[in-house]
Parts: sequence; structure tokens; C-alpha cells
Amino acid sequence: MANRKPTAAERTFLLLFHATVSGGFLVAYLTGDEDTYGMHVFSGYAVLAALALRAVAGVVVAEGSPLRFPKPAVRPALDWLARLLSGDAKARTERSPLIAWMAVALLAGVGLTAVSGALADFVVKLEDLHEALGEAALWIAAVHVGLIFWLHWLKRPRPATVPRWPSRRPDLSNRVSP
Repeated sequence: MANRKPTAAERTFLLLFHATVSGGFLVAYLTGDEDTYGMHVFSGYAVLAALALRAVAGVVVAEGSPLRFPKPAVRPALDWLARLLSGDAKARTERSPLIAWMAVALLAGVGLTAVSGALADFVVKLEDLHEALGEAALWIAAVHVGLIFWLHWLKRPRPATVPRWPSRRPDLSNRVSP
């Protein structure tokens, strides 16, 4: 897990990576037919190049860098979920260990899709596998977006007390009738 906030250069790299992968994946997903196959191939290779650069960065940067690949672990994720479900307010504000698991799932799903697409250029029998992996990667990406929204929702400020409804009905005896 990162020990510090990302620098401006690291943040720029991560934003460009996200833009290239998400945009390229979306274009590739939408252009898989014969009329737009050139766009499909170009965007697929752009995603593959972005993933390769990210893999190099995730491995060679120093420990504690925000660019370092996260190391998912079962125990911290289960502990965090247990604390969250028990109402621990601090768990709501901490960085979730689920992010590391989501990163692995997303990088694996999109990575396998991109690699299978590149291989399908040479081995036509892999086209069906590539298409199936693309469909699965789309669902992984949707879960990723949902997880990010949920984690941001968890961190929003909560009111200190819950407002109560009046315990009795209001007195309507002074009301003038028409």
C-alpha cells in the first residue's frame, strides 16, 4: 500500500493510464464489427501498450510509491469488512483493502482481453475466447466503477444525530374552517 500521496507526475501518469485504458477499452468494445475493425485493433493495442507501461511502473518503482502494484491480502480485507459491518466509523474513512483486489481483477480481466486480442490477430481460433474475455472485462469494469462510488459514499460525512419525528400529532384545533 502507498505510504504517501502521489506527486504531480505520478498523478498525471495514473490519470493518463486510466484515460487510455478506459477510453481504449470502450472504443474497442464498441467497434468489434467488420466496418470499424481498424479502430478496434488500434484501440486494443493502445490498451495493451498502456497496460505494459503500467506493469513496468508497478514493478520497478520504489516500495511505498503510489505507482507500486498493490498486494491484495485476504485477512485485511475481511477484517476491514467486519469492522465496517460492525459500525466502526474509522473503517469508513480508511483506504479500503478491496481496492487492491479490484485492481488485480481489473488488470487481469482487461489484460487477458488485450493479450488474447493481439494473439487472435495471428491465431484466428482465439477470437471467441477474446470476445468472451471482453464481455467479462466489461462486467469487471462496471463492478470497479460501482465499488469506487460505494467507497466514496462511505466516506461522506454523517450527521451526528438522527433527526426525530414529532412524538405526537400537531394541535389542529385552532384551525379555521371555511
